Amino acid sequence: MTTQEKEYFCHLLASLFYPPDQELVKQIHQGTLYSFFEKYIQSWGEEKNLLKGFVTNGESESLLGDLKGEYDRLFSGLSKTSISLVESFYKPWTQDPRCPLPFAPERGYLMGDSALHLLEIYHQCGLEVTEGFKGCPDHIAMELEFLSYLYQRETDLEIKTFIEDHLDWIPRLNEEFKPFHPHPFYGSCMAVLALFLNKEGARLEVEGHG
Repeated sequence: MTTQEKEYFCHLLASLFYPPDQELVKQIHQGTLYSFFEKYIQSWGEEKNLLKGFVTNGESESLLGDLKGEYDRLFSGLSKTSISLVESFYKPWTQDPRCPLPFAPERGYLMGDSALHLLEIYHQCGLEVTEGFKGCPDHIAMELEFLSYLYQRETDLEIKTFIEDHLDWIPRLNEEFKPFHPHPFYGSCMAVLALFLNKEGARLEVEGHG
């Protein structure tokens, strides 16, 4: 993949973790998502079955309703059994030993160290968080958008650092998915995300950025 391809790859992948809308369903029905990711899956020697969630024979309105319902079930946060797409949730709220709050070393909270760190990075880059993500700047969609930005402007060293510092929780997210038996669409989203990060991590190590 070229740097430009990775930039767009991450941007497109980020869009899949936003609440579903008619544009997303249109891309699925037209086969746009499947055909885009297919060439990379094949070049990596992976089975195209990973992309089965990007194929549908159903009606647009029906699919949109299904995806909206599934997004709410999986990610709404309204249930204790929902899945968080926010980095802070998977890490200790803070590593600061001076913090007096009793829940400081615990997991499962938002706006932890990772979120504050990202807000500072965004500020340094002159970027603003999308309105719907003000309370969770370390949401996976925001992190993938920023990774896309890094491919456009920074070197492999900065990219490797960001992946290691802020996308190291994705394997845990992947594990969270399994008991939920998610809709094939979100299964494919997670499979492509995990595969891309694995490939990039391996490439960056081989190319001597360790």
